[in-house]
Amino acid sequence: MRLSVNIVIYFYIFICAVLLLFNLLTILRSANVKRRQKRRVQRWKTYLISAGLDMPIWSSNQLFRRLRHIQELTAFYQAIEDRAPDQPEEAAAFSQENRGVVLRLAQSYGEKPAMEQAFFAYVTAACYPPVGEQRSPLAEQLLGYLDNSTVYSRENVLSALYALGNIQSIEHAFILMSQRGWYHDPRLLSDGLSRFQGDKNPLASRLWGCRSDLAECFQVGIVRFADSLTGDGFAEDFLRELELEELPAETRFTLVRYFRRHAIPGAQPMLLLLLKGETEGRGELSIAAASSLASYPGGETQQALQDALRSPNWYVRQNAARSLKTLGVTWEESKGGFSGDRYATEMLEYILGVQTEEESEVPVAV
Repeated sequence: MRLSVNIVIYFYIFICAVLLLFNLLTILRSANVKRRQKRRVQRWKTYLISAGLDMPIWSSNQLFRRLRHIQELTAFYQAIEDRAPDQPEEAAAFSQENRGVVLRLAQSYGEKPAMEQAFFAYVTAACYPPVGEQRSPLAEQLLGYLDNSTVYSRENVLSALYALGNIQSIEHAFILMSQRGWYHDPRLLSDGLSRFQGDKNPLASRLWGCRSDLAECFQVGIVRFADSLTGDGFAEDFLRELELEELPAETRFTLVRYFRRHAIPGAQPMLLLLLKGETEGRGELSIAAASSLASYPGGETQQALQDALRSPNWYVRQNAARSLKTLGVTWEESKGGFSGDRYATEMLEYILGVQTEEESEVPVAV
């Protein structure tokens, strides 16, 4: 029995020693990796200085052989980042002067794992200057990264396409992703499109023009992007689509929200109709319409919003009350319109911050 206990103790000591040795080796290896990466970064800084003096220490082939390795690409990007405060145009100048190298790298990384492709696309987005509407072989290579990609790599590819400023490649990417059935968060899409390096109105117009080929999430992202632009250039077209009732539900919901920031007189009748359409199975659109009507002052709007305070949908009541507040409607003007409806009264009291007589009579503790 004592022999068995000793064996267990010795085995436990052996396992502890192995784990200790493993941790020690891991720490040493990590420190070595950091030192080597630091040296790589320093070499790239030296190269960038020499290139800035028109005396690059490496040839194009040497650049390609180095940058096709992910460790060197990481070090290059770190060197660019470190020098960015003093040399803000250095990355674009490097990419412009070494377009052939960058294209060869895009082809090389196209054969690598998705994570490495994603990082190359990320570096491209940060460093490569816009190409505009001219044909871009680099954009075509990046589109190939969408095959067998992850969400992370798809987002980085799209970011690179936005940075290149080529509308056709973005349209191609959206259609391709829609055909593959890939969902992409509309917020990421609208935020990414807002970083487009070019004229944003033609971009929004081109993408909206191919909406029938796009999945719902892309349609929503485009409308959100158009909502962020100045002017009401898309309002009439959006209104026609809203009236046709052919688009998916989430797209129509986003279109209704568009008309709060981009108010046009022609949209008011449609918004009033949608606000009253809750009983027809369009509750979500009623919620959005109650909010958007805040931008359409007038007696008809006020009456419709007061009627909406009786809605069985809490969100419709809340948005209607908020819109009435935005329009400057007072408690005295509204309270007579729904006497006896406790839910409507409580919602408007809550939004307007009204203190009722009962509340005013409650003694305050000292």
